[in-house]
Amino acid sequence: MPSLGIIGAQWGDEGKGKITDYLAEEAEVVVRFQGGANAGHTVVIGQRTMKLHLLPCGVLRGVTSVLGEGMVIDLDALEQELAEVQNAGFHPLSTLRISNRAHLVLPHHKLLDAGGGKLGTTGRGIGPAYTDRAARIGLRAGDLLHESTLQERLATLRDAYPKHFQEIGWRDSLPDACRRWAEQFAALITDTGALVRQAYCAGQRILFEGGQGTLLDLSAGTYPFVTSSYTSAAGIAVGAGIPPQMVGPVYGVAKAYTTRVGQGPFPTELTNQVGERLRQVGREYGATTGRPRRCGWLDGVALRYACELNSFAGLIITKLDVLSGLPILHVATGYRLDRHRLDTFPTDAQVLGQVTVEYETLPGWEEDLSHSHSPQDFPPAARQYLDRLAQVAGVPLAAVSTGAERRQIIPLQSFW
Repeated sequence: MPSLGIIGAQWGDEGKGKITDYLAEEAEVVVRFQGGANAGHTVVIGQRTMKLHLLPCGVLRGVTSVLGEGMVIDLDALEQELAEVQNAGFHPLSTLRISNRAHLVLPHHKLLDAGGGKLGTTGRGIGPAYTDRAARIGLRAGDLLHESTLQERLATLRDAYPKHFQEIGWRDSLPDACRRWAEQFAALITDTGALVRQAYCAGQRILFEGGQGTLLDLSAGTYPFVTSSYTSAAGIAVGAGIPPQMVGPVYGVAKAYTTRVGQGPFPTELTNQVGERLRQVGREYGATTGRPRRCGWLDGVALRYACELNSFAGLIITKLDVLSGLPILHVATGYRLDRHRLDTFPTDAQVLGQVTVEYETLPGWEEDLSHSHSPQDFPPAARQYLDRLAQVAGVPLAAVSTGAERRQIIPLQSFW
């Protein structure tokens, strides 16, 4: 297949970075198509832990890495991230490309988003940047390359945010910052949609790397407790600048349990010792914010919804090893509301917060899975758990991850 997509099947933090890095070994182009520095993709390479927020994981494999037109990019954060990756011995500048249509995260966006608000966002200015984009007053990366266009766009922003420009002194400092960004990134800014389309037609292997997760999708997620971009498979074509026909099989990534960061309903959340154990053993702290993640049993209802919505070709289960040592496991297989069983995942966050969960109990296991090389190495209870997850999700398993390192992944099928 010339292209593959990787999408989070939960509320983000599923381990997409590791999976993308694994698949990028055989890819020629890796594309981030939505979101911005609110993403946090972690890849463990031996003794090094790389945390990427804007850069596609392809930079760690030396392949062409694209920041697509569906993204909102904080160029100061990108500059810092590039320095960190270079200091770790990688060479991202030779392969990185930035879409000239991608919008920029500017100082007023971060000011407006400070603290994350009642929705519990990362506070990185992502939502306000997408708001300006929709209002057609945003600044795009390509605008930096044309002085007359830049001046026109900055004038529009000054009219829209006079208080910020006058009181905080951005009338002079923001144009200066734009000129500095232009000098620094001009060689990387291009029509990445054309680049990806040409790569596809040339038969190159393209990997689309999603940020966040399906349940945070602006349209399909648990609104209003969502992000500001389209995180499902439907967002790939628009965010990458390609026709839908160029999107090949899409694979979902899900933890063997469920986590969530920030506000919003979480039916299977555990606020007891088991939840705390999952947090500590799974190191469930946000790669972007450092906030502790809320932890709970695997929500099979939400997972099945994500699989149906994205039409996943396969499901990749991560952090199965975290469950070792738990004598009993539970999987949510249904919701009830006012004694009625719900046949579909609720579209209303308030309804989701009121459901009663139906659980199925499965035996746990004690064995350490981190050194396993195939499912045959797993104890019977672990194999039974995986089989049941696939049944609940309605999608076959494509791979299982049993640890944080690159090598700790067991493919169950051929991807490329």
